[in-house]
Amino acid sequence: MQRRNWTNEDEALLLNLRNDGYTYGEISEIMDRSESSISNKFQYMRSTAKDNLDSEDSDAPTVSHEKFEHVEDDDNINIRSVSERIRTVEQAIEHAAINTTVWMVDKVNINSWEAPSKEDGVTKLWQVKVWLKRRASKPITDGLDILYKRILAHKPEVPKRNRKSITDDKHMLEISLFDSHFGKLAWGPETNSEYNIEIAENIYNNAVTDLLDRVSGYNVEKILFPVGNDFFHVNNWILTTAKGTVQDHDGRFQKIFEIGSMAIIKSIDKCLSLAPVEIVWVPGNHDPETSWYLVRFIDAWYRNINDVAIDKSPQFRKYVKYGTNLIGFTHGNEEPHRDLPAIMAAEVPNMWADAQCRTWHLGHTHKKSKMVHNIEDTYGGVTVSVLPSLSGTDSWHYKKGYVKSNRAAEAYLWHHDDGYAGHFSANARFS
Repeated sequence: MQRRNWTNEDEALLLNLRNDGYTYGEISEIMDRSESSISNKFQYMRSTAKDNLDSEDSDAPTVSHEKFEHVEDDDNINIRSVSERIRTVEQAIEHAAINTTVWMVDKVNINSWEAPSKEDGVTKLWQVKVWLKRRASKPITDGLDILYKRILAHKPEVPKRNRKSITDDKHMLEISLFDSHFGKLAWGPETNSEYNIEIAENIYNNAVTDLLDRVSGYNVEKILFPVGNDFFHVNNWILTTAKGTVQDHDGRFQKIFEIGSMAIIKSIDKCLSLAPVEIVWVPGNHDPETSWYLVRFIDAWYRNINDVAIDKSPQFRKYVKYGTNLIGFTHGNEEPHRDLPAIMAAEVPNMWADAQCRTWHLGHTHKKSKMVHNIEDTYGGVTVSVLPSLSGTDSWHYKKGYVKSNRAAEAYLWHHDDGYAGHFSANARFS
């Protein structure tokens, strides 16, 4: 242990702990000093304690000076207070000026004892020790800090150039870019598929542009924009999925999160030129937490824009009702697909009863949705569709033979009264 001087408060603490029956070993742990230092100091104090306590000019231990230690690194804070007035965790955190939106309490140790005091004879000292850790790791918060600075500098305005006055023949456009896997790395010579963070950003924004062009002749009063469904390839700063599976990744987590988030913002801005946008968060299996951070960021970015609505509720299955249409969204990795119609009827019975066109849109099953393009099964009047993906094939999937013949994104058009009105496809465009 590092050698340090004994203060009056330290001597008072040692004296009272020893008089209360604590062993040298226990006191050593409490005071963060070696056992030999504790023993030697107490023997010296015991030999002089009577004279010190009987003298009016005594230098006996007092509590006139508080002890407060604050040690911090990138991911942890340790604070220790010995004081009359700081008695709780909350008081110690307030005294240390710790931002509890960034830091969370990991463990606590609080004890107290009576100590001699010149002024009052006896006083009560409290030792409060608190260990804190970051709510999110520093790489994540660093990435968020960059985005927050952009938020403050950005005042989005809704472009009106393509807006139409919609009265009759109304449609909702659903733009579903599932399984984008921002941050995935695929090397062409190894997998016959090139994919990195810059390619992902490019083809994502191109796909939104192409799909919007496909529907330029329709009366679109609303755009539905699902977000999630493995939008990110990794879920944390150590670049694994939510279950800890290591991934082939391109770049640091901060970079992946920032570029992916801004790709979404650019795409939503394009959609706003046509119609108001409703965003629905659909958690995937790669990025459930990271994609939730993403929709919170989107919510903050468009906080002053009434034409953007966001469903960021924690349910893994989401439902959107538009006119006579009911669309269910889930990633598709948990529920048996054949059970989804019954799940829809049980979870949203009122929507179910009021709809004539019912469908599910799923992602996740890359091989199935790509080998047989736009595969569909109908169960009990409900269509269950697995949608395609724009992402490339990484090394693991290539070795397993999970290769894709077509990289594409889809948009669905829903007529308010007549139901399904068709869908459009945009192949991956790199320039």
